[in-house]
Amino acid sequence: MQCTVVVLNWNGREHLPDCLKSLRRQTFRDFIVLLVDNGSTDGSSEWTRRQFPEVALLALDRNLGFAGANNRAVDSCRTPWTALLNNDTEADPAWLESLMNAAARHPEASFFASQIRLFDRRDFLDSAGDGLPIAGAAFKVGHLQPAGSYCEARYVFGASAAAALYQTSMLRELGGFDEDFFCIYEDADLNLRAQMAGYKCLYVPEAVVYHKVNASLARDPTQAVFYGQRNGEWLIWKNIPSPLLWKYLPWRIFYLLVSALYFTGRAELGTFLRAKWAAWKGREAVLRKRRHVQQRKKVSNQYLDSLLEHRWLQTRLAGKWGEAKAKPRN
Repeated sequence: MQCTVVVLNWNGREHLPDCLKSLRRQTFRDFIVLLVDNGSTDGSSEWTRRQFPEVALLALDRNLGFAGANNRAVDSCRTPWTALLNNDTEADPAWLESLMNAAARHPEASFFASQIRLFDRRDFLDSAGDGLPIAGAAFKVGHLQPAGSYCEARYVFGASAAAALYQTSMLRELGGFDEDFFCIYEDADLNLRAQMAGYKCLYVPEAVVYHKVNASLARDPTQAVFYGQRNGEWLIWKNIPSPLLWKYLPWRIFYLLVSALYFTGRAELGTFLRAKWAAWKGREAVLRKRRHVQQRKKVSNQYLDSLLEHRWLQTRLAGKWGEAKAKPRN
């Protein structure tokens, strides 16, 4: 077996038929599917055993978050490649073949981003790889833009772990996802650590996946705000080299002020402030990790700077414009 496809599930039985049936239709066949059930209470494990007996099952007794559950899966992988796929997705039949072909053609790359489209508006993108702006707050490249806008393979900052291919050895060398993040930005943290360690990410436009965006997080929007705002600080504090931290500090402060105003308008300022306080309380552990990350750094600050999105404000505005265009018309 060349590849293990890890499908993470938490109380998502209603999403599993679309996802697992699409894996049955893959044109690349040298793979196994591992469903990691993250302490579900909706009978997902039992249903999968009955309906998809070919799927290997790793049933966890509690919810370890996106980071912890995927780490357990990677620990059990015995294949050189590991693909991660959200349970709320449907993979195009050529998805895995396209990723594996790209891996064979580009041995200089160690992880690969898919072209992720919206499940219900399939002519619009969810992600064409991930980016990181100079102000912080990782973003989805091409989010809500027409799918035809990103048809060329190119090197990107990183991959959305909703649908990505990784060298298993790279994941293990980096220590997997940071489990303190629990969920949100754990893939951005991995992307940044991988880039700093000298690994490259290639966006593969032929590897198409359709995504029901935030199907799990939509159940608790307050939790999504909390983890996003807390982990956004940890992402920066833990990984960005000091010269770049100081260089872009004014933009970071400006972004935080705008964010505070935004969440005030949404009546979520309390959650925003609680998240920042939680980030500050966890600073000692983050700084310990920072020393380790910086010691493993193999690339120059100039190279890292070239990976950052400097036109971050235009990117945000383009995302808002794309959101307006992507709204369903009556």
